[in-house]
Amino acid sequence: MEAAAAPRASVAFSTTPPSKDQVTGNCPQIKDKLTTNMMFPRKTNVRLGATTLALLTSAAALHQTHAATLSVNLIDDPLALAQSILGTGITIVGVPTLTSQPGQTGTFTDFTSGSPTPFTLGTGVLLTTGIASGAEGDFIGGPSFDAGGAGNAQLSALAGNPTFDAVVLTIQFMSTNVTAMLNFAFASASYPNDIGTSFSDPVAIYFNGTNVALVPGTGTPVSIDSINAGTNPGLYTQDSDGSTPFNYGGVTRILTATGTVSTSGVNTLQISIADAGDGSVDSAVLLQGGSFTSVPEPGIAALLAFGSLALVGQRRRQISPSSQDPASR
Repeated sequence: MEAAAAPRASVAFSTTPPSKDQVTGNCPQIKDKLTTNMMFPRKTNVRLGATTLALLTSAAALHQTHAATLSVNLIDDPLALAQSILGTGITIVGVPTLTSQPGQTGTFTDFTSGSPTPFTLGTGVLLTTGIASGAEGDFIGGPSFDAGGAGNAQLSALAGNPTFDAVVLTIQFMSTNVTAMLNFAFASASYPNDIGTSFSDPVAIYFNGTNVALVPGTGTPVSIDSINAGTNPGLYTQDSDGSTPFNYGGVTRILTATGTVSTSGVNTLQISIADAGDGSVDSAVLLQGGSFTSVPEPGIAALLAFGSLALVGQRRRQISPSSQDPASR
């Protein structure tokens, strides 16, 4: 049996834990699992005096007046999640499957990075290692919720450490072209404190068993180690502060997972993420709505475009005055 990693030495967390109602959304079955240490590592004990509590209450009220627009709807229906990312050229086969604990998955609207050069994912699907609604609000240290879920062997191998709280969404599909793609971003409360440690949470997107959630142009998996302010900074936004309109320590820019698939048989897309080292300090993969698409080959796309232009030209010749209007002869 693999030994658990040593406890985290130093992690910055908010002293303003959200209420149960804030984080449970439409999944009341997880309320009993939440405690006031949700925003702390599960090994940390926190004692708050009366003065501190008063300050926290004031800070919470101020935070509410400056809430970001990001909104998360907790959903654990795998078909609904799959349909939320479905785009052109892809047909879902059968019923997708989801391995997770209640509250770890959902849909989102109005995700904006908040960086000096912001990007938006608009709407989409959120898979997290803790609780999905913990992403809401401005940055207050990042969610740290132990969902109590099992790890995943593939992700443990990818991380090189034991994993916990794994989420796996599996979709079987048919494709109209040999290339399929999905846009995503990776966010984590482990930015920047856990870079280079055993707590680098793994994320993977498999097309027919091949992981394509990679740093562009390399074979390196996406993680807090491979994309951050010091490594591949062009693929990163910035380390979060109190003005960041989501509650993770950082997020990558929009990345595209691209895979080779079959046009004659059933393909499999598997999206997975897990905590590494222990079950606390959450990470998330955000999947852009409608971006799971089938992409024509460049040569085919060019032929289609040429054919369309030729057809338009032919129609114009057919209705031109010189050929259709007797008075013009």
